[in-house]
Amino acid sequence: MKHLLSLLLVVFLLSSSAIAQKKTKTLKADKAFLLQNYFEAGLLYKASYSKEKNRAKKAELIFLQAECGRLIGTPIYLKKAASLYKRAIRAKYPHPDVYLRYGQVLQKQQSFLDAMVQFEKYKSFKPNDERATLGINSCVFALDAIENPTRYEITPFQYNSPQSDYAPSFGSSNYDVLFFTSSRDGSVGKGTDGFTGDSYTDLYSVKRDRKGKWTRPAPFPEPMNTENHEAATTLTRRGNEMYFTRCNESDKNKPVPTCEIYYSKKKGKGWISPVLVPLPYDSLSSFGHPSISSNGKVLYFSSDMKGGSGGKDIWLIKKEKRDEWSKPINLGSEINSEGDELFPFIHEDGSLYFSSNGIVGMGGMDIFKAEFDEENNLRSVVNMKSPINSPNDDFGIIFEGKNERGYLSSNRVGSKGDDIYQFVLPSINLVISGVANDEDSKKAIVGAVVTLIGTDGTTSETITDNAGFYTFGKDVIKAGIAYEITVSKEGYLTKNATQTTLGVTKDKEFPVNISLEPTQKEIILPKIEYDYNSSALRSDSKLSLNKLIVVLKENPNVVIQLRSHTDNRAGEDFNIKLSQERAQICVDYMVSKGINKKQLKALGMGESEPFLMDVKNGRLKPNDVLDETYINKLKRKKDIEKAHQYNRRTDFKVMTDLFYDIETNKVKSKSRK
Repeated sequence: MKHLLSLLLVVFLLSSSAIAQKKTKTLKADKAFLLQNYFEAGLLYKASYSKEKNRAKKAELIFLQAECGRLIGTPIYLKKAASLYKRAIRAKYPHPDVYLRYGQVLQKQQSFLDAMVQFEKYKSFKPNDERATLGINSCVFALDAIENPTRYEITPFQYNSPQSDYAPSFGSSNYDVLFFTSSRDGSVGKGTDGFTGDSYTDLYSVKRDRKGKWTRPAPFPEPMNTENHEAATTLTRRGNEMYFTRCNESDKNKPVPTCEIYYSKKKGKGWISPVLVPLPYDSLSSFGHPSISSNGKVLYFSSDMKGGSGGKDIWLIKKEKRDEWSKPINLGSEINSEGDELFPFIHEDGSLYFSSNGIVGMGGMDIFKAEFDEENNLRSVVNMKSPINSPNDDFGIIFEGKNERGYLSSNRVGSKGDDIYQFVLPSINLVISGVANDEDSKKAIVGAVVTLIGTDGTTSETITDNAGFYTFGKDVIKAGIAYEITVSKEGYLTKNATQTTLGVTKDKEFPVNISLEPTQKEIILPKIEYDYNSSALRSDSKLSLNKLIVVLKENPNVVIQLRSHTDNRAGEDFNIKLSQERAQICVDYMVSKGINKKQLKALGMGESEPFLMDVKNGRLKPNDVLDETYINKLKRKKDIEKAHQYNRRTDFKVMTDLFYDIETNKVKSKSRK
């Protein structure tokens, strides 16, 4: 049960010396409180208050009634608790804890600013107590989370009762059977739970029919349900093995109520008599909230056993052999806090969901998601925010496979107690579309192949239409994914583009237009320039070559010819040699960056191809051919040097008759392809 894993010992109030001075009814109340029978204890404290004459003791009894209401935790009792804490403060209750607890209750009722005032008062008395800081930070977080909710939609489960219903789990691999815990009337245990005043909790199931409607809840038969509390089931993927929590009341051997984890196997339409999972049980520790991995080999659970971080921690055991498990392993301080961590759930993608009241959140127990890398190292722990979380207790989340829908438990405002809620992340209409065109002519490219690959493994392919247009619609594009779009067409260099939908929360179309470069022309690389009589690469030339490297990595079958040119200020033989050195040094640089040398051919052109101007630059005008005759007519030294620099260049040409075969590591003629 949720509450039986949340023991509070008010030592400073209920010590043996204090108890010796109390009246019989108050003694009974203290005993009930220590046994977590908060409903019973609250009634007894109220009765004692009506007969008490001492003002200090009356203030203490008001505070203890408030504590019972806070620990029961339903919206009705939280409202009563807030009123009682306020009365205790007016009655001059002396312990600073009254401000901390009052703040926590106000926070759960969404009175965040008032709660922060109480946390600050408590902090003034106990500046080193981190609980006050946690409360203040959580109020700030909650205000922002409510103002900026996620896209999840939450609706109450149709079969919530006036009592508590919580901890759902799927009872079949196709998710049409739901198991859950309930304290509704009609449980096997006929006693009254002293914690809540409800019946003992039992396990229930519902089944969805072909029309999508749930049948009425039915309790599990004995021996699955007993006179004790049964709660919090988890099943293997096949649905034939179940683990659950059973909680026993205190007795002479166990001074406080404790919980244990049981295992049962399906037989026909029923379940065999459950047996204890081997864990280090003792008279004080509780074990509960099991969650089994999909392969049935790792069992996660919550416990306050020795060796933890504070309150209840999340642990795991690994199945070593049939019916043999490893010793418990604590998940460590990156998951577990000084507070309580409860209700672990292992998602099919390997992430861990759990609830905690020891990490900054909206209030009470919040649901968190822990993600791990491929080596199982923790990558992040994030709060699921509103509306998955509320200022009250939110716990017991489950997902329907890898779908963004499932169920959770909460006693948020509007609940009768602990209630089950269904959640879903509605899809949004996201589209990536664009036009592929020729970089030179700007004309649309018809029949280009457009391939899309997402970081989630999505792959899709389409062809541009008569207008060069392509589109990937909502059936392909999802929120929170990064996509790579590749456009290819015979006669053009393949080109890639990227688009991300991370952080998108509403319908949106992403325009991604892509221009392809024809392979039938020589392409001059910008800034591949050289100093006079030198073949050394400048730093800006390396940047330009890096761009060509990207092109070749996007087009791994392309073979290019790197052609270097000189000015005309030396002999022809010298210029041929110098230009060959310049072309080769470009090839060597690109090979050093991972390009296969068979994709590159170096050719020194010497001074045989003067540069054809394509822009105006001083006296140099478009369509001017910068040959020796033209340069000799220039009068200004500045223009002459510009012309020589234009001629000292490297360009590249795609060799359209050749291609590089990756499998054979050979360059082949396309005619023999």
